[in-house]
Amino acid sequence: KTPVDNPPVKPTGQLEKLNEFDLDITEPSGLSFGADGTSLLIVSDNTNKVYETDLEGNLIRELHYEGMDLEGVTFNTDEQIIAVVEERKRQLVLLDYPEGNELERFDIITGGTSDNKGLEGISYSKNNSAYYIVNEDAPGELIIWNKAFGNISTTELHFASDYSAIFVDTKNGLLWIVSDESQALYKCDYNANVLMEYELPGVKFEGIVVDADQHLVYLVNDKTFKLYIFKLLN
Repeated sequence: KTPVDNPPVKPTGQLEKLNEFDLDITEPSGLSFGADGTSLLIVSDNTNKVYETDLEGNLIRELHYEGMDLEGVTFNTDEQIIAVVEERKRQLVLLDYPEGNELERFDIITGGTSDNKGLEGISYSKNNSAYYIVNEDAPGELIIWNKAFGNISTTELHFASDYSAIFVDTKNGLLWIVSDESQALYKCDYNANVLMEYELPGVKFEGIVVDADQHLVYLVNDKTFKLYIFKLLN
């Protein structure tokens, strides 16, 4: 288990739950906005498929791709493609958006080799054309990666028990990182320094997107098979 540091007490944020929606998707483990921000992409680590839903979790379509141990998904707004991560293989896979067909795959170098402590979340940043990836544990890591250079940087994380999802807020220059075991959401700067901690109502939150304009957080839960919408109160 990754040791958790004990820095000065982090400021506590407040979330207000606005809604929750049942998903026709088992074990949702990753979440992203779709091409134009009016839909969601969700991966299941049960079916190992990618799905597109509306913003209330109603299923629109199932994409062609079937992976292995899918844990994260993001939409590359520059290239109009989807990227997913496969935990055990430690691979990033690029898919076309119209069909979900595989385009390319890449090995991601992490600090550990445990099968079930691998890649857990991914989010694309248009600000630097790079993917931000979290490795779950042993060690917990933030990996910044692109096709040209591979791992641009790797930072060990020590503020939570594990790391299950990430979202890059390019508008405000923030990283939002979820911990399943710590039952918390962390607002971080781009260097993964925690700015604020938000308590989550339970374990198994494994996918996140943030609507910065509306101050909304969308989360999927691997245990309840639900989509949750929270308001950021601070």
